[in-house]
Amino acid sequence: MSRHRPIDPTRSLATLSLLALALAAFPGCESGPPVEGASFDAAPPVRGYVMARWWDEIPHDEPGECPDGLNVTEVEYFPEQWQTYMVERKRVRETEGRHLEWDHPLLPPDACQDPHAQPDPGYRTLDGPAHVAGLDLDGVDSTLSDASSPQCAHDDFVDPSGVRGIDNQLWRLMGCVRGYRPNDLMDRLHKANTMIKEGGYAILMEIAGMDDPVNDDHVEVQFLSSAAPVSLNALGDPMEHVSFNAHADTTYHNAVATGRIVDGVLTTEPVDLRLKIKQQTQDNAVFYRDARIRATVLPDGRIEGVLGAYWDNENFWSMMNDHMIGDRHQGRNAAFNRGFMCAGLYHAIPRVSDGHPDPETGACTSISTALHFEAKPAFVIRPTLALSQDR
Repeated sequence: MSRHRPIDPTRSLATLSLLALALAAFPGCESGPPVEGASFDAAPPVRGYVMARWWDEIPHDEPGECPDGLNVTEVEYFPEQWQTYMVERKRVRETEGRHLEWDHPLLPPDACQDPHAQPDPGYRTLDGPAHVAGLDLDGVDSTLSDASSPQCAHDDFVDPSGVRGIDNQLWRLMGCVRGYRPNDLMDRLHKANTMIKEGGYAILMEIAGMDDPVNDDHVEVQFLSSAAPVSLNALGDPMEHVSFNAHADTTYHNAVATGRIVDGVLTTEPVDLRLKIKQQTQDNAVFYRDARIRATVLPDGRIEGVLGAYWDNENFWSMMNDHMIGDRHQGRNAAFNRGFMCAGLYHAIPRVSDGHPDPETGACTSISTALHFEAKPAFVIRPTLALSQDR
């Protein structure tokens, strides 16, 4: 078993600069061999990474069927009101040079700002089988008919390789939404890597104690946010071996997860994650509960894999709807572009949630999900703490 120092957020900036000089001979951004005059033990290095890709699971080969059709938008559900509004919007734009707001009185009350403003329109979930990537988060191949299920009853998925027990109820929630179907809006955004290329906050990772990238029975993994975007090269691809400051708010310096590497596959124990996310009109922070990863450590220093977690329901609702342009709420516009009604989504979330039952009501308060990621070697720097230590 490897023994090492835990990830230390007070490493000085000066020490990090010295360590950077030793990187040329090593795959990945690590501390390298001891620097003359510095005090080191024989501990393995702390390796830094930046997420070069980060995207939701959208299955392609067998995504599942929606026999009742896809979800409708407000434009389809309230056609007369939206037609009247759009005629007036066009008139105002052409004659007065301004735009009507999305919460204009001509429209129904905005359920994206107040989910109780509209009744449940009958949201359509994906209730049948599908081949969906993810992780078995609860250790049970759950079924709706299993009354002994440790969490809210649900049918687990089978992944593309045939592994059963996959917990990814988010696909049940979004699988019959037009914009989330294969090769539609969200899938195209993921393929274009827009979250990274639009200048959103970089997601960072550190691994301590990885003295063998193929087999190591104890490593420590920490996720952090940065307030800076991912650095891109002239071709628009994320660069390796670039320095990133960790976010000044240590809320986004997440708990350290213990893990192990077996035959080049890294797995970690569950920890909660809070990560800053910025994309288009969205500037928020996700809250994943009991998050863990299963990923391959590649010979070139990159790490590719899946993060599975339970997405806190209240935070999920906020991430889906709190889209802003200045002080203007854009949740209604975002919902229309993706193909659902906020009122429907709000009422459907409890029906498919499968994690963290409330001790009093028994209602689940989170929903299982899966994300894919590619991490490239990088330097993770914490300048505020480092400078304060050096004084």
